[in-house]
Amino acid sequence: MSDEFAQFQEAFFEEAAEHLAIVEEGLLALEQHPQDLELLAKIFRSAHSIKGASGMFGFNAVTQFTHKMETLLDLLRTGEKAVSPPIADLLLKSTDCLKTLIEAVKSGVAVDDEVVQRLTTELATASGAQPPAVPQKQSVAAPTQSDRQERSYLIKWTPPEWLFQRGLDPLQVLKELNGLGDLSSVTLDMTRVPDLSEIDPEKCYLSWELQLLTGKDQKTIESAFEFVREDSKLVIEAQPVASQNPQHETRNQQPETVEGGLKPLGAILVESGVVSPAVLEQALSQQKRVGEILVEQKAVTPHQLEQALNTQRQQEAASHTKKTDTTSIRVDTAKIDKLINLVGELVITQSMLSDLGSRFEIKQLPVLLERVAQLERNTREIQERVMGIRMLPIGTAFSRFPRLVRDLSTKAGKKIQLVLSGEETELDKTVIESIGDPLTHLVRNSADHGLEPPEERLDNNKSEVGTIRLNAFHEGGNICITVEDDGRGLNRDKIVAKAVKQGLIGENEKLSDDQIWPLIFRPGFSTAEKVTDVSGRGVGMDVVKRNIEALGGTVSIKTVTGKGTTFTLKLPLTLAIIEGMTVRVGKETYIVPLLSILESIQPKAGTIKTVVGKGELINVRGTYLPMIRMYEVFVLEPEYTNPMKSILLILETEGERVAVMVDEILGQQQVVIKSMEQNFRKVEGIAGATILGDGTVGFILDVRGLLEIARHNTPVAA
Repeated sequence: MSDEFAQFQEAFFEEAAEHLAIVEEGLLALEQHPQDLELLAKIFRSAHSIKGASGMFGFNAVTQFTHKMETLLDLLRTGEKAVSPPIADLLLKSTDCLKTLIEAVKSGVAVDDEVVQRLTTELATASGAQPPAVPQKQSVAAPTQSDRQERSYLIKWTPPEWLFQRGLDPLQVLKELNGLGDLSSVTLDMTRVPDLSEIDPEKCYLSWELQLLTGKDQKTIESAFEFVREDSKLVIEAQPVASQNPQHETRNQQPETVEGGLKPLGAILVESGVVSPAVLEQALSQQKRVGEILVEQKAVTPHQLEQALNTQRQQEAASHTKKTDTTSIRVDTAKIDKLINLVGELVITQSMLSDLGSRFEIKQLPVLLERVAQLERNTREIQERVMGIRMLPIGTAFSRFPRLVRDLSTKAGKKIQLVLSGEETELDKTVIESIGDPLTHLVRNSADHGLEPPEERLDNNKSEVGTIRLNAFHEGGNICITVEDDGRGLNRDKIVAKAVKQGLIGENEKLSDDQIWPLIFRPGFSTAEKVTDVSGRGVGMDVVKRNIEALGGTVSIKTVTGKGTTFTLKLPLTLAIIEGMTVRVGKETYIVPLLSILESIQPKAGTIKTVVGKGELINVRGTYLPMIRMYEVFVLEPEYTNPMKSILLILETEGERVAVMVDEILGQQQVVIKSMEQNFRKVEGIAGATILGDGTVGFILDVRGLLEIARHNTPVAA
C-alpha cells in the first residue's frame, strides 16, 4: 500500500469516528425529541457519509451494514416509520456494531459474524414493517400519480484524472446509483484515453453517460457523487415522463448484470452468439490463481508457495499495525496563523540580534538586553502556542458519557440525568486520552452506588430522577474535573468498619473525615453489599487514583450524607512541561515536581533515628517518615553529610510520604521533560531529564521510584 493511499485510509478512519459520534449523539437526543426531523436528517447524512466513503475504499462489510442502518433511518426521516424506544435501541446497538466493523478493518482483526448477522436481520425486519394504516376518519390527501412515478435521469459524468491517486473507485459510484433505482443504460466514453505509450496507470481517462430510472429526487442522486464531486464534470438532467426509457418495462427479462449495471463480458459473448454457454463455462473453470499455475508448471514447490503466502500475511499484518500506530490531530487554522505570525516576530528579533552582534559596543548593552528580553517573550509565547496545538476540548472525552449513563440507567432500574458543563475547556491530547477510563469508573460508581433507586429518593423527599454532573474548568496552571452526584453520599461507618476488618486502621483509631474518605482508593476496598455487573468488586477506585497520579494529578473527595458526593480530579494542562523545584546535591542539579512537594524543613537534633530493616526515619510532627540521602542513592560527593546542615523536602505520592535530603534549593521554574529511555537504561528514581538555562542537563526525580528505593535501601548510579 502506498504512503499516500494509507494517508487517505487514515483520514477515512478519523472522519468515520467523527460521523459515528454524530450518529450516537443524535440517536440519544432523538429519544428525547422523536419528532425532530432536522436531527434525523443529520444522523442520516453521517450514516450516508460512512457508507459512501467505506464503499470507495472497498470496505464492503462496513458499506453493507451501514446501508441497512441507512434504510431504516430513511424510513424514519420520511415519516414512514415512527421513532420508538425499541428502534432507537436497535440503532444504538447497530452503531456499536458499526464501530466494531470499522475498528476491525483498521486493525485487521476478526469480528463476531453472529452479532453482525443478528443485527442485520433485526434492521431488515424493522425496515420491512408496514407503516400504521391511516384511520379513515382522517382526511389525508392521496399522493398524485407524479408523486408515485419513477423518473428517468440522464447523467453525464467525467471524473477528475486524480481519482485513482486518492484511492477512489468510479465503479463504486455506479453501484451506488444502481442501488437508487435501475441503470437502464451505461455508455462508456473512452475518447480521452491516450495512446498506449502515453497512458499513466494512475490517471482516470474515462467518462460515462448513464440513464437512471428511480423514484428518488435529484438531490439524492447527487449524494452518490459526494466523494468524487471535486473537479468532476457532472450533469444530471431529469427527462420528461413521456421520454422515459421503455427498456425499464422489460428489464426483468434482460440477462443478469454485474453490480453497477455493467454486463459481464461472457454474457455479452453468449448473447451475440460468439460462444456457447458450455464453452464459456469451460473457460471460466480454467481460471486459477497464480500460485496454483506456478506449482503446476513446477516453477515453485508447494512448500515454497506456502512460505510466500505466510510472508504476504505477515506483511499485511505489519501494515495494519503500522497504521494503528499513526495518530494525528486536527488543528484550528487560527492557531496555526498565530504561530506563523510569532515565528515571523522571532525571525525579526533574530535579525536584529545578528545585526547588533556585528557592530556591538559596550554602550549598546541596554539595547542588547532589550532585544534578549524580546526574544524571551517571543520564545515563551511560541512555546505556549505550540503547546496549544496539542490542546483539545475535553468535550471529546465527555462525549462517551451520555450513552454510558443511558445504558447504566436501564441496567440499574434508576432514572438518571447527566449534566455536562465546561466541555470547551482545553487539555493536552495525551491527558484526554488517559482520563477516559478513570472518569468512566467514577461515573459508573456514582450511578451504581451513589444514586438511590427512585422509590428511595421519593421517600427522602428527593426527585426520583438522580443527577450526575460532569464539569471541567481551569484553576491556575491546572485543570479540574468534577464528578458530582446528588445521591446518598459516602457512609463513614461502613468505610471505617471495612477498613478495620482489612487491617487498614486500628479499631480505636480516631481519624478525621479527610483521612477516612481516601481509604476507598485502597486496592480491593469496597463497601458494596452486593456485586453487580456495573461495580462492587473493589476493583477500580485504586486504579483511578493510580492513573491520575501517573499523569501528575490528584484526586480529592467531598461528601455529605444524604446530599451526594463530589470527586475532584486536578490535572496538569500538559505532560510535556512541568513546574519544578530545582535542588542541588553536590555539583549535580535535580528537578522535583512541584505537585509532589508538601514542604521543606531543616531537621533538628534528635528527630532522626535508624531502625533495623527500615533505615533512617525522621519525626515530622509526630509521624515518622523514611529519609533518603540523595548523595547515597545516586553515589555523589555531597556538600553536607550532616542532615542538620542540609534541607529535607517532604514529598508525597499515592498517599505515601518520604523525606529527601538535598544540599540546597535553587529555585522554581518550568521545565520541558525529555524522555531518556530510548538512549539510556531505566534508572530507578529518575523520571526524565531536561536542559537547564546554563545548558547543562538536570534530572527530574520520580517520587514513586524514590519511595521504592527507601523501602529497599538500594543505591543506584545516575
